[in-house]
Amino acid sequence: MTSYLTKVFDWKTDAIVQQYDELPLWSAPFGLLLLDNFPIGAYKNYLDIGFGTGFPLLEIAQRLGKDCKAFGIDPWSAAVKRTQSKIDTLGLHNVALIEADASTIPFPDDHFDLITSNLGINNFDNPSQVLAECYRVLQPNAALCTTTNLKGTFEEFYTVFAETLVELGLSRYIDNLEAHIRHRGTLESKSDLIRQSGFKIVRRIASKYQMRFYDGSSFLNHAFIILGFIDPWRTMLDEHDKHPFFARFEQNLNKYARQKGELKLTVPMAYFECRK
Repeated sequence: MTSYLTKVFDWKTDAIVQQYDELPLWSAPFGLLLLDNFPIGAYKNYLDIGFGTGFPLLEIAQRLGKDCKAFGIDPWSAAVKRTQSKIDTLGLHNVALIEADASTIPFPDDHFDLITSNLGINNFDNPSQVLAECYRVLQPNAALCTTTNLKGTFEEFYTVFAETLVELGLSRYIDNLEAHIRHRGTLESKSDLIRQSGFKIVRRIASKYQMRFYDGSSFLNHAFIILGFIDPWRTMLDEHDKHPFFARFEQNLNKYARQKGELKLTVPMAYFECRK
């Protein structure tokens, strides 16, 4: 029942990257929010940060046209190789990839007239440093456009999680759970982070979507959930409490899904257009 507690996918491997495409499941709604709102123009140099397996870098590079030189920066080696294969297959001559951490962007000051990052802020080890680098390499009045998910992600899931902790007499883990929930930040805390780097926010859009599953078991055993989400949940508890908790939690999540007719999880999103 709880095989997801021991199942591990190593996202750094070539085998996983051949099966992985972040577009359909997780980042598509964020990417569409970005594509619908970023300012299109006659850009000379464009940078996408954290491009993963190529989205939205390759899409934006094509929409901006061949006269715009597009760059992507990401430290994920296997994904860089996959994206390069897509570039070669599509014959995109205006896109170059850099395998590196964006906390040090290897370009001079005032070089880019557009930077995008889809779901980047939550995944940077040092978001303040990355934002400072974005500010440095952007031209005056140029745009940084980014999306992020917010506190409230999977709130239905976390409500059942907390209730199960209380039910089993494991309330000592509530603080761990709340700290995990808080790390995503709010619309205002993300805005403050961006402003502290010197940017002026000229447009801010809050939105949300819902991920739908048949029940809790299908959610917990989904490959992308195991790859991208489950590790903090299963390491939140001591080893001797882990299996008893998740056995009951899965039952409770399935009961919740039966009552609601499905497991529908809320994902709040935000889009920021910032100017230097």
